[in-house]
Amino acid sequence: MTLAVRKDLTIKPRLLLLTNEVSPGSASGQKNGYELLVETGEIQSFLSVSLKEGFDNTPAFERVLSALYNFDYDVVVVWSPNTFPSTQSDFSQILSAIGGRPILYWEGDPWGDIGQKKAFTIQMSWWMSHSEIVFSTAGEPHISVFKKIGANKIFFIPNTYCHFKFLEEEKTAPPKLNSSDKIDFLVIASNTAKIPGFSGSPGSFKRWELVTRLKFKTQYNFHLYGNNWPKGWSKGYLPYNQQAKTIRNSRVSLNWDNFHYYDDYSSDRLPIAMIAGRPHITTKHNGMTWAPSKNFGLFQECSPKDVVNRAEELIDLGADTLWQLGLESHKWAKYRMSHREAARYIMSVFYDHIASPPADPWSNLPGPW
Repeated sequence: MTLAVRKDLTIKPRLLLLTNEVSPGSASGQKNGYELLVETGEIQSFLSVSLKEGFDNTPAFERVLSALYNFDYDVVVVWSPNTFPSTQSDFSQILSAIGGRPILYWEGDPWGDIGQKKAFTIQMSWWMSHSEIVFSTAGEPHISVFKKIGANKIFFIPNTYCHFKFLEEEKTAPPKLNSSDKIDFLVIASNTAKIPGFSGSPGSFKRWELVTRLKFKTQYNFHLYGNNWPKGWSKGYLPYNQQAKTIRNSRVSLNWDNFHYYDDYSSDRLPIAMIAGRPHITTKHNGMTWAPSKNFGLFQECSPKDVVNRAEELIDLGADTLWQLGLESHKWAKYRMSHREAARYIMSVFYDHIASPPADPWSNLPGPW
């Protein structure tokens, strides 16, 4: 079946989204951002198909190729394809089916160069070299690596929170702190270093340092959630949709990023902590001028020691001040840093008639390159 290709960027586009969903409904919030653009009349239609094996009983390549040949669409948005498809011959068939329509590529993970931990895949280079725009959740060294493997134009896009999974926290202001809030400091993070300093992700040793400082060198009540910590350190795995609720049961949220040397990078822990509405202390990356200031409850520090020192300073300010900082954080993040705004940003960059998300931070992002 041969479908008409419409390349006029002034028309309301029909969107085909290639997701990395592992199961039906696992990315409902992300997809809803595009569904809302249909509701507002800014895009004509939206259909999605997963490129992950095991999503259903159909082989991923057959599922995607069938959609490309049988859906009506003007633009393709692809999410983090990783190792899809398995061969270059398969990718050539995908390109033939797309038939010259523009591809917009969203890469939600941090990656390294060849020989580094978590090095990019050859499939990523195939997709990037044929995409009109690549959206990256980190600045350098991502930008240089992505340019090296074929990206044409790169826009930065921050990680965002799921407005489905954290709907309750988005709708409601953070509760007041009181004496029943027994968790002073909260960290949600897994340990990726079997041997601290010699294995794991790039920031795993400093993450280990942060946790050991909180556990052994402070007088405050500290709770840790996450996998692979020494026995008795962690309270175990915390389901994703429980993270904001759990943060609200603490006074201060703390973090150390595994990819601390990436410019402008933050994992989704940052927007989740902010929508939860508690002060959040995290890694200071180069750049980050797009992120809110300390007045909005976000603190960026250069070392694990500085993170702990800042946390102790904040606790000393008292419950009322902590709550007010968290409230400002919540007010800044809601309807500003959700998956809705991310989808709108991706489409508005390419289509002038689609309204941009809020100027702060979306007009203050670094790039493009």
